[in-house]
Amino acid sequence: MRLPDRAALPAVRWGDASPAPFRLVPADAGVHLGTGRDGRPVRLAAPGPAGVRIGVFGESLFGRLFALRLLAVGARVTAATRVPEQWTGLAGAAGDRLVIGDSAAGWLRHVPAPPTVGAGPQALVCDQRRPPPAATAEGPWRTVLHVTRGAPRSSAFWGSAHAVLALDAQFADAVGRILGDRAARATAALAPGEIALFTPGAGHEVLHPDIAPGETALLTPNLP
Repeated sequence: MRLPDRAALPAVRWGDASPAPFRLVPADAGVHLGTGRDGRPVRLAAPGPAGVRIGVFGESLFGRLFALRLLAVGARVTAATRVPEQWTGLAGAAGDRLVIGDSAAGWLRHVPAPPTVGAGPQALVCDQRRPPPAATAEGPWRTVLHVTRGAPRSSAFWGSAHAVLALDAQFADAVGRILGDRAARATAALAPGEIALFTPGAGHEVLHPDIAPGETALLTPNLP
């Protein structure tokens, strides 16, 4: 086979139109939540280049689970908690990457940055009754999660949440006050062990949470 002469090949310069269009799309990455009804893994796209607000209807244990998984993907976490004694197991494993206090005062502690750059992504996990200000999640590489059994209808944080999780059918009324009747009905239809992930403007998914035995040991250190 004879190759064409080099002089016969067209010159290609930076800025020339590509002969075949292509595009880059974000990788399917984030914090793993569980397995959907169709068997697919379900993730929350956090931490990421844009700030993320996450509201969770449930118990404070979920805040510790999410904090553990944020730590695993390179984030530094601040916990504003009403039950600091329940964070002892996780604190022992996380070292100085986890700061525990009774309020969100003083957060941010580091400049948020991509993973492996500087201190990396920054996260705030709050299980206090009052949600953090919505502005805490404004800016790159920061994730703010509020877990509670009931959020105020007028909350700026919940009203602008990028994702809302309902951890049990019992939270149907609370979900309805924030997301409306359709979301309330979807929550009420959850089977035992299922949770619902609502992404405003994009519907919802139902999934079973996946929790490894090692995670359980860290998150519930007082269990026999």
